[in-house]
Amino acid sequence: MKWHVITTGKPSFPWSRDGCDMYLTRLQRFAPVRLTHLKNGATPEAYQKASDSAYRIALDEKGQRLDTMGLYRQLTNWEVDGPKEIAVWIGGADGFGCDIRQQVDLTLRLGDFTLMHELALLVWLEQLYRIHTLKANLPYHRD
Repeated sequence: MKWHVITTGKPSFPWSRDGCDMYLTRLQRFAPVRLTHLKNGATPEAYQKASDSAYRIALDEKGQRLDTMGLYRQLTNWEVDGPKEIAVWIGGADGFGCDIRQQVDLTLRLGDFTLMHELALLVWLEQLYRIHTLKANLPYHRD
């Protein structure tokens, strides 16, 4: 399965860039992951165009709550009988409006806290890495 993470703006903080680079490098051994940075204030059409025909997930504070194992189970189901590519949308400082939420296949939340988009990107990449290490039976995740 291919992953395409689409976010508004490039990370500006060194810790965010370094963390994203680290998890993107680690993830490459498990699955192809592509990262696209749209301009600040990107329109819903820009997200649509960037994600082509992929299954679309928006990360949003109003989304469905999944824990790590729930995401693991969902990913396992997708791999058996699901999309070949998943596009994950991460909005900018103002998040997404309801118009974007209506254009995706699934809306997920990373937790009950509101996170800046750079941190949301880093958290998503870490969770994606965690899920793939669970699938590979590596000792990264601890219950």
